[in-house]
Formats: sequence, structure tokens, C-alpha cells
Amino acid sequence: MTVQQTFAQPSRPPSKLEHIDFSRLHVDIDAYINPFLPPPPWRYLPRPVSRFFGYREPPSPKPLGNVVVAFWTLIGVFCGVLIVAEASMHVPLFEHHNAPIIVASFGAAAVLEFSAIESPFAQPRNAVISQVIASTVGIGISKLFALNAHAESLPQIGGALACAITTCIMVLTNTVHPPAGATALLSVTQSADVGWALIPVMLLGSVLMQAVALLINNIQRRFPIYWWTPVSLARPKSSDTESGDRINRASFETDGTQDVFPGEPRQVLIESGKILLPNQFSISEAEMKVLRSISERLP
Repeated sequence: MTVQQTFAQPSRPPSKLEHIDFSRLHVDIDAYINPFLPPPPWRYLPRPVSRFFGYREPPSPKPLGNVVVAFWTLIGVFCGVLIVAEASMHVPLFEHHNAPIIVASFGAAAVLEFSAIESPFAQPRNAVISQVIASTVGIGISKLFALNAHAESLPQIGGALACAITTCIMVLTNTVHPPAGATALLSVTQSADVGWALIPVMLLGSVLMQAVALLINNIQRRFPIYWWTPVSLARPKSSDTESGDRINRASFETDGTQDVFPGEPRQVLIESGKILLPNQFSISEAEMKVLRSISERLP
């Protein structure tokens, strides 16, 4: 008679990867960069100067009707596109590399910079850094495909790949700017002859567009809403921090307004340009970011 023995397999401890929920994996590049950045100095400049850098003291500007917005959009888009084109035409480096009079994506950028000026996509960080990323990735993909004759004959694949990589990088770096996707695509399909000179072309054009936006948009409106991040870069005092990521309400200051906390409210109050929190009540930077976004949208 045969005796069959069954041995239980020892249980295998779960690996670290099995504990990771990749669907919730989040990369916050600002958590590593923001602690080293100083807060904007605009409040220390003379008021007529700081106004054109987007700084405002309470109360915030009142919302305008769409007729006035359309008027300033007309003036801003015309001036922005014209100045970028004129500057590009008179730079010897650009002429030597057969750079276009103006990259088409600047037309889309102008719509954002002068029409949707409160959109995160229109803020200086997004508008400038994204175009540098797009032109660098686009030209890099173009040069890479040029190494193979078969790949060089497939610009549609190179353009799609450049656009996809650029969008991915923008998402991870908090610099999403839709016109940059067009820049990456055009870098492969239509601007391959320009080569690496496209990077200074896009950098100069983006900076000039921002300069025009600061001038036009701050006549009756406010631009930018923030330069780098909507979260305050002011350093919290040691007595105001309760834990590593929980920050006391008194440590927050907006770039354009000052949070006011009169009395002892027992609830969170959100008004236009003002957020009231109960005493000894702390929130995280992410939570304050949401509250500020709601406050800025109120009329």
C-alpha cells in the first residue's frame, strides 16, 4: 500500500510591490522644489510697478463684462502675436537656421494669455517651461528618427511620440500648456530643418508673450494669478507648524492678498479674496490650495 503524504507549502510573505497601489501613485515635484523658492517680492515694489506683475491688495478686482474682456483680448492677441513675429524676424540666429516667422502654436498660446488669463494653463510657469520642454523633446525625437532612413520617412509617428512624451512630462512637472503639444508636433513634422535653434525661438517668443500679457492684462484685469504655484511660498514660523505636513492657518499669505482672521469663527468661511478659519485650526497646503481656488473664483 502506498502512503501519500501532502506537505503544505510555506506561505510566501508578500513583496513590497504587492502593497503598492499604482493607481494612486502621485509625483509632486513642487514638494521638492518649492521649499527652496523665495516668495514673490512684488509687494515690496512701488504700487504702480507691482500692479503690472499681478500683485493686488484687497479688495480684489471686480469681474468685468465679456465686452470689455473681448476688447482687451483683441488688443492683447494682436500685440502679442505681432511682437513675437517681429522679434523672430530680426534675430540673425533665427534667420540663419530658416526659423519660421512665428510658430503656429503661439496663436493658441495668445488665446490663453489674453482670454483665459485665470486658467492655470495661462500662468507664466506653464506658458514658458512647457514650450521649452516641447521644443526640446520635439527636436530630440526628430534627430533620433533622422538616424534611420526608414524612421525618417515616418514623421507622423515621430510627431505623435513627441506630443505624447511632452504631455507626460508636463503632467509630472505641473506645467501643462495645451499649445506646447502643438509645438512638439510641429517640431517633428514641419520644423526639423530649424534644429536645436527652435529652443531659443520658443523661449524668446514665450517670454515676449508674457511681457505683453503683463502689460495689457493688468490695465483693467489681473495677470498672472500666480507666477509659480497657487500655494504660498512664504515660510511658516516654527510656532505655527503643528506637524510635518500640517500648517497653521497664520502661516499662509497669498501673493496678492492677505488672509484676515477677525474674531473666532467656528466654521470655514470663504469670500472673494479672503478665507476665514477657526482659531487653532490647521490644514494642509493641498487643502488651502483648493480653498484659495474657490475664493478667487467668487465674484
